[in-house]
Amino acid sequence: MNESTEIQRNICDIIAKNPGIHLSKIAELLDMKISIIEQQLRSLEISETITSIETDGYKRYYIEDKRSGIRDKRIKETRKQLFELIASNPGLHLSKIAEMLNMRLSLAEYHLQYMEKNKLISAVKDVGYYKRYYTTGDEVGTQKRKIISLLREEIPLKIVLFLLKHSHAKHKEILENFNVTSSTLSYHLNKLVKHGIIDIPMYGDMGYNIKNKEEIIALLKKYRLIPLAKSFTDIWDDLKFKED
Repeated sequence: MNESTEIQRNICDIIAKNPGIHLSKIAELLDMKISIIEQQLRSLEISETITSIETDGYKRYYIEDKRSGIRDKRIKETRKQLFELIASNPGLHLSKIAEMLNMRLSLAEYHLQYMEKNKLISAVKDVGYYKRYYTTGDEVGTQKRKIISLLREEIPLKIVLFLLKHSHAKHKEILENFNVTSSTLSYHLNKLVKHGIIDIPMYGDMGYNIKNKEEIIALLKKYRLIPLAKSFTDIWDDLKFKED
């Protein structure tokens, strides 16, 4: 076995154990120059032994399984799982998807990128710079996506749940029930105001209020957002969210 073949074998072993690994990490693990590893990776891609995708400025590598029947079945099952999860939970972001499916982050990202490229799903960056996923052609409009996106964030969700129980609550009253700083609370309240979820107090004696309670309650129920705020689970009973 010549030196080049040995290096390629070692590279493939590392990629097999660490799908989604990038060039510099492979070079680090093999304690070799990046230029040498880069040359071998290029050769492996040409021979279709490995494949790669580019994300966040990195080129990430995966093994091409030549047992096409087994590979295709596994890929279809994985993508079906991803699609069904996103269809029932629109607005999830990558790390949450991987967590819910007990899937490696790099593997989930690889399949999500393929599905997005082939228009099976769409992705939208939210105000927190998360990339959130939706099935293509679902009924969730742009405005609802923004609302769902915010309600998948812990603090905005808890604020909304609090205001559903305590209409016209003032900043001080809300702050007393949250373990956050005043500036952090203000930041999240402003996001909710900006996206039309709550009304900003117009006068000194008025507090914050949900703009459209019926719509918010419907979204909380339909997309099962309540579990994200475990300390507020009593809201479920109070708002009659239980399934009939």
